[in-house]
Amino acid sequence: MCRLIVAAALLVLPSFAVANVEITGRLTTSSIAIEGAEKIKGDDKPETRDVHLTLGARWFQWDDGNSRGVYDFGKRMAIFVDSEKHLLNEQSLYALLSGRLAELDNRLMIGKVLKAGGGTQAAMMPATIAEHQLAVRAQGSGRSGIERTTVTGERRYVWQKKELFAYSTDLVPLPAGGRDLYVQYVRYMIGAHPEILADLQKLDGAPKWVRHTDPAFGSVQRFEIVATKETPDASYALPAMEKTSLQNPAAAAAAAVVVRSTAQSRAEATASLITQANAAAEGGKPLEAILGYLEHNLATGGMLGDDFKRHRDRLVADENVKVFLASLAPQNAEAAKAAIATLTRLAPLAGPKAYVLGIFRADSETNLGNREAAVDLFTAALKENPFLTGVWKDLGDALDTGYDAADSWRCYEVARIIAPTHNLLTDIARREAALAKEHPEFF
Repeated sequence: MCRLIVAAALLVLPSFAVANVEITGRLTTSSIAIEGAEKIKGDDKPETRDVHLTLGARWFQWDDGNSRGVYDFGKRMAIFVDSEKHLLNEQSLYALLSGRLAELDNRLMIGKVLKAGGGTQAAMMPATIAEHQLAVRAQGSGRSGIERTTVTGERRYVWQKKELFAYSTDLVPLPAGGRDLYVQYVRYMIGAHPEILADLQKLDGAPKWVRHTDPAFGSVQRFEIVATKETPDASYALPAMEKTSLQNPAAAAAAAVVVRSTAQSRAEATASLITQANAAAEGGKPLEAILGYLEHNLATGGMLGDDFKRHRDRLVADENVKVFLASLAPQNAEAAKAAIATLTRLAPLAGPKAYVLGIFRADSETNLGNREAAVDLFTAALKENPFLTGVWKDLGDALDTGYDAADSWRCYEVARIIAPTHNLLTDIARREAALAKEHPEFF
C-alpha cells in the first residue's frame, strides 16, 4: 500500500520538481525623457545583454555578462560573484529586505520634505513610485493609483499617465514552481510595484517579455525570454572563490577564527573562562573575577553558575565591583556618560579583563549614538576573545545603519556558529520572523 501511495504521488508531481528550467533571455536597458530634466546626449542609446537564467528547486541562478550569482530561498541567502575581486559575496535575504525597507522609508521622508517645501511632483518621490523602484510596499500604504489596461498583445500598468510596467500576453509555459522563481528574478533583479508582481504570480507561465519603466529616473529595462529548456535536477554551481568577509578588518579577523573553530575548541575556550575567573577570585582580584564570570555568560548565554555563587558574597562586597555593577544599564544620557567615565577609570584595575569593561562601555556609547566608539570597543573585545556570542550580536546591531545590513547579518551568523540558542539571539530570530511574516513574497 505504501508503495502505491508513493507511486501515485509521483504521477501528480509537476515535472519542475525533478528538473531545472534554463532560460535564455535578452535584457535591454534604455532611457526615456524625464519631465523637467535635461536629457544627456547619448544617454538614450539602448544596451542589450544576453542573460542565462536557471530556475532550480528553491533557487535561481543568473549570469548577464555584467553580474552573476544565485538567490537561494532555501538558505534565505543571495550569493553574488565578484569576478574582479575573485570573491563570493554572501548576503542574507533578511539583510537585503531590511535595506530596501530602510531605503523606502528614506525616500518617503525626502518626498514629504520636498512636498512641504513646494518641490515639483517628479522630485517628491510619491509612495507608488518609491514602492515600484524597490518592489516593496510601505507599511500602512494606501491605494497605489495604478491603472491596468490591455492592448493588443500586452498588459500595461500606468500611474498618472506614466507607464510603470508592461508585459506580453503571450506566455511561456512554466510549472507553478518555475513561474514563482521567475517572478522572484523579476522582483530582485528588474523590479516592479508589488501589485504588479502579485499579478505576475497569478499567470499560468512567464510573459514572453516584461518591460519595467522608472519615470522618476528615466530608466527602462526590457527582458525577453528567447528560449527555455528543461535540464536534469541539480544544485547550482559557483566558482571556487574566497567568501567576502566583514568590512571591519578586526571583526573580519575574529570571524575567521570562529569559522575555523570546532565545537570542541569553542567549548574548551569558554571553559577556560571559568578557570581564569576562579583563579582571579581565589587570588584576591574580585573585579577581574566578576568580569570573567560575566564574559562566560556573554559567550554561552548560560546563567552564572556554582563557581560564581561560591565566591559571590566576597566579590560583590568589593568597592570596585560595587561601582562597576552600579554603572550597568544607565537609564538616561547623563547616566550613560557617567557610566563611561566609571568604566574608563576602572579599566587599569581590571587586569587582562579590561576589554570586558569595554563591552559594557560600548553599550553606553551606543545609547549615546557614538556608533564608531562602540564598534571599536566591541572589535577590541573580539580580538581578545572571538567567542563572545553576545558581542557579535551587539556589533551586528551597531553596524546596522539601515541601508546596508549585510555585515549586521554576517555578525549574527557568526554568533550562531558559537551558540545558536544564546538568549541574546532570540531578538534576531524575532526580527527575521517579523520580516518573513510581513513580506513573505521576498522569501
